[in-house]
Amino acid sequence: MNNLVLASSSTEAASLEDARTRLAEAAGTVHTLGSNLVRSATNPAGGELVEADQGALVDFAEKELLPLAAAFADAFQNAKHTDDSFKIMASLAATHSTRLVAATKELEVQESGVTMVHASGRLQEAMGIFVEMASELILPALAQNGALTLSAILPARTAAAATESQVPASGGCACGGHDEPGLSELDTRVIPHAIRHATIFGALEGLTTGRGILLVANHNPLPLLAQLEQRSAGKFTVNYVEDGPELWKLSMIRN
Repeated sequence: MNNLVLASSSTEAASLEDARTRLAEAAGTVHTLGSNLVRSATNPAGGELVEADQGALVDFAEKELLPLAAAFADAFQNAKHTDDSFKIMASLAATHSTRLVAATKELEVQESGVTMVHASGRLQEAMGIFVEMASELILPALAQNGALTLSAILPARTAAAATESQVPASGGCACGGHDEPGLSELDTRVIPHAIRHATIFGALEGLTTGRGILLVANHNPLPLLAQLEQRSAGKFTVNYVEDGPELWKLSMIRN
């Protein structure tokens, strides 16, 4: 559906698109950070990297996901509408904010790799539902309200550099060992087209030096690679693992 139909003005329609893109990027970053944690937790040589990956995911959630969820919930509360549908959206936003806070706190207190992985899965599940509900229901409800300004509701980005600093205390490459087999897979075929690139860029932002993803696509992603070069020239090494004609797989490793 056209964003202008979902918003009270053309400005709000643009803000709605920006907010959805930001949510998709956040989802991509959480996917990568969660995959990093799984790989380090299941790697006998993971060592201190496990706690670093746990900290990176908690840090990103606290700096990006939780502020977004809280901002949406607060906006509904501050609007003080009596309309039943608006109250339902307010309750939905508050519920998701509470769930994300609980899932993040649960991950933060885990001390073993196994429990970290389980807690990470619960956070990713809560995040996935939140992103879907926010994109399809919560954000349009806010954008349609003439008394609110969506661009003013969104909190400032503070997590952009959070994943950059998460490296093992022992130093060196953050990949947990160059002999670690494979890469975390990101299958673009299951990502809605409208948010596909934003999700991929978010996933790439979750990578530290030496780590990468295996991008899977049903077409040669040349437009994506052109965008990546414009956004992050020289930051990633990209190689074709499989080059069609039905499936394309690309390794994308952060330099």
